[in-house]
Amino acid sequence: MKNEKRTTEAVGVLAVLILGFFLGVFLFDIVPNFFPTQIVSYPARRLADGTLMPLNRTTYKVNPLMQTIIYWTPSICEMPGKLVDCVVRNRKNWIGHYPDGSGTVGMHKGKIVTGDPNEIYVGCCHWWLLTFGILH
Repeated sequence: MKNEKRTTEAVGVLAVLILGFFLGVFLFDIVPNFFPTQIVSYPARRLADGTLMPLNRTTYKVNPLMQTIIYWTPSICEMPGKLVDCVVRNRKNWIGHYPDGSGTVGMHKGKIVTGDPNEIYVGCCHWWLLTFGILH
């Protein structure tokens, strides 16, 4: 009788450990893929003649819990940088300053905002069409 009780307790403990393992994998591996924290911006500059010139795309990794924003430029500078004096409300509402003092970048309601009126942000496909010279 005591052996059956110990076996039942051991199976229960093992089941809790296995369940905890799968819960951890779910929370730290699967869930972040459904709620990405990376935002890729596709900027373009409006020239004097009204045409658009694509600029370097930038990826921002936003962490609301730590109030940090990491950024890098794919294919140009893979070394990430960190924005300073960041205020992060959530993934789609944040602001940060470049460490060299060159400017400020932010996102308001899911749209990138900068201080330059000639810099606009286009969609991914539009940016690639500009990059390959299909659109102007």
